[in-house]
Amino acid sequence: MKGVLAQSQIDALLQEISGGGVEIKSASGKKKIKEYDFKIPKKFTKEQLRSLVGVHETYARHLSSYLTGSLRTYCKVEVVSIEETRYYEYSYAIPESTLMGIIDLNPYPGTVVMSLSRGLAFTVIDKLLGGSGNSGVVDREYTDIEMVVMERFYKNIITYLRDAWSSVADIRPMFRRFETDNSANIMHLDEIVVIQVLNVSIMDITGNLTVCLPFMLLDLVSDKLYTKYRFAGGGGDDSVSEEEKTAMLSQLYNTPIKMKAILGETRVYVNDILNLEVGDVIRLNQKLDDYVKVEIGNKTWFHAKLGVKNDKKAIKIIESAE
Repeated sequence: MKGVLAQSQIDALLQEISGGGVEIKSASGKKKIKEYDFKIPKKFTKEQLRSLVGVHETYARHLSSYLTGSLRTYCKVEVVSIEETRYYEYSYAIPESTLMGIIDLNPYPGTVVMSLSRGLAFTVIDKLLGGSGNSGVVDREYTDIEMVVMERFYKNIITYLRDAWSSVADIRPMFRRFETDNSANIMHLDEIVVIQVLNVSIMDITGNLTVCLPFMLLDLVSDKLYTKYRFAGGGGDDSVSEEEKTAMLSQLYNTPIKMKAILGETRVYVNDILNLEVGDVIRLNQKLDDYVKVEIGNKTWFHAKLGVKNDKKAIKIIESAE
């Protein structure tokens, strides 16, 4: 049979291996060797790191929507890498004068460092101040006004961390200050950190947003980073009792919502509005016997008729808008 060795061939092969005459290689012909420091073992498993990637993928989606809306141009954010390392390796790797935001994730201890590449920072500043985003300024320090703009920007983008982390921990992000000196004493150089790199594209400008998470924080939520825990709602029984369903439905039924009846619509000039007087008539786009649109949450749900009940204006639901 093709591909099956005879016993004599197997014996000969084993003899060559024991004598050092055969070298085992990968399919590509090259040995794939990854260094591992046994003196400093890894603190987090691959599953925990994958959970962190999932957390920041959620954050990336929120950030994409925020940037697209606030900068009025299409923006894309995606997670590109995650790595467990020491803080001094991270501080040495980032370029000098990188804008680093120091963030607290209350009530958990530790300091989170969020750094934005210089080109992206000036692009964001230019767009927020009404420019085209093609400032091209990358070789100067930030002005006081630019620092105020970026502080407000950071305070806005870190709010989305709370929703992204909701499946792991209830955090309250709070911005503390900026650092532009990567040698600043932000945390101990030998502290273990997890570096999450997000690639941010704004128009034709591409850069990185890096999130540095300390071991002090991740160690407290390490159990919750396992997939089984996250999808089981904390590792307990995820079934909902009838009493809980009844309580939730009771709260849902008592939730107030805003309903509005649209009697008609029209368009007028601003000058006409300024000249309106008592007794003037505005013509709408509906007749008296036409249906009135009943909207809930800016969506038309019902059609109704105008009427009076108990000497008050009222509407009578006639049919569903569906």
